[in-house]
Amino acid sequence: MKTRTLILAAMIAAALPALAADKIKIADEGKLDQWSLVPGSQLMPPYPEAYASKPEEVCLVVGYLVNADGRTSDFALLKSWTSGSNSRTRNKFWADFADLASRALSQWQYTPKGASAAPVYTAATFVFGSPQAAAATKENCAISDLTKRLVELRYDSRANRQMAGGIFSRLDIDPSLERRYRIEGTQHREGRNAEMDAKAEAALMQSSK
Repeated sequence: MKTRTLILAAMIAAALPALAADKIKIADEGKLDQWSLVPGSQLMPPYPEAYASKPEEVCLVVGYLVNADGRTSDFALLKSWTSGSNSRTRNKFWADFADLASRALSQWQYTPKGASAAPVYTAATFVFGSPQAAAATKENCAISDLTKRLVELRYDSRANRQMAGGIFSRLDIDPSLERRYRIEGTQHREGRNAEMDAKAEAALMQSSK
């Protein structure tokens, strides 16, 4: 029995490096060391016509996967900002901007800098509005650490957006970082629930007087 256990443990240990190698690396925006954009493929979307009559300064960061063939996929809205109202009721507003950005990204094509290159997950910032304000607008969507932002979106409800599990589970992320945000996210949700329960109880007591 011990021999069988030792053999099984050895097989698992041998498989771990292979499993780790299959994970997709994450690269901060503009830091794709192994890939180059094909000239002319980096299309930038125009301002949506539906909102052009009352334009706002808008920026958003879209995460995406560069696949082994250089094509892009797995688009996800990671961060957004507008000079107008950023209320949750504007879901269609953000969906329209994100759709335009994703459609543009789907046309981007990469080529390996060497003989070949591994798939990588990265992000691109899109800015809509007046050219004079573009640099300042872009600053509102800055993500200094893409890996950290992805984990926040996955586990922290305060991020106001959720990172889909499909691509997330394939990314090369430090398990300790995931564990920390998972714990912090759980604690935050428990704190919010306790606060909401206290407010409901207070309102009930007030109404019964």
